[in-house]
Amino acid sequence: MLELTAGLSRSLDEAAELILRSNHVVALAGAGLSVESGIPPYRGPGGLWTKFGEPSNLSFKEFISDPGEWWETRFRTEDKPGDPTYEMRVAVDLAEPNPGHRSLVEMEAMGVLQCVVTQNVDNLHREAGSRSLLEIHGNRTWLRCLGCGVRQPRDGYHFDSLPPICTHCGGVIKMDTVMFGEPIPEDVLLASRQQAETCDCMLLVGTSGTVNPAARLPLVAKELGAKLIEINPEETTLTQWCDITLDGPSGELLPLLLKRLKNGSSAEPENQARML
Repeated sequence: MLELTAGLSRSLDEAAELILRSNHVVALAGAGLSVESGIPPYRGPGGLWTKFGEPSNLSFKEFISDPGEWWETRFRTEDKPGDPTYEMRVAVDLAEPNPGHRSLVEMEAMGVLQCVVTQNVDNLHREAGSRSLLEIHGNRTWLRCLGCGVRQPRDGYHFDSLPPICTHCGGVIKMDTVMFGEPIPEDVLLASRQQAETCDCMLLVGTSGTVNPAARLPLVAKELGAKLIEINPEETTLTQWCDITLDGPSGELLPLLLKRLKNGSSAEPENQARML
């Protein structure tokens, strides 16, 4: 349980004040947010890659060389206990949005959060109700055509042949999740970059700041004058650039921040002006 010290309470107040006086707030969410829903991280203690080994940096190249074989292997391993694909699938299938996800949704509904750029592929932001959402690494519940870029839900899709072929353009269909060595889809990358360039405040929620190009987005925002608020139980590579740091799990800190935002936004105009 998070200990709400005087210093942390003061930092929460400052973060709420900063958000309320900002015009365009964007959240960049990372794996730390999903960990609080029971989804294991990739790296570090208990991480899938720590347990099974890091996947090849050539995974996209391997897919391209024989997409049919990739799909056949995928279907064999995703129901095979002891395989990292199986372990992740079971964890994600059991996971539910946590208070951190739901707090971001409420902030969006209040109009104080304009967009969430997430590095997570687990679909929990969508389940929680996020509407202005950019999934920079894709979504595990969707499929994407490499030819025309059309996305469609995997649920209900009939894999009549392998590899699956797009009915729109005849291109090869893969999981929407971005593989190692695969370029971020241009539409999502450009939209994420635009959010970083537009915002005057960015929340860094549970992201280690080690995976590019997502890790570059806060620095782009900072270079253009935006304020950065970090919410993370550990120091990261981005901490030194942040204006406010909230040390602790996002599932506990975001609801506390939301409460202050609600109190601040409902204040009388003259009181709110003094508070800001």
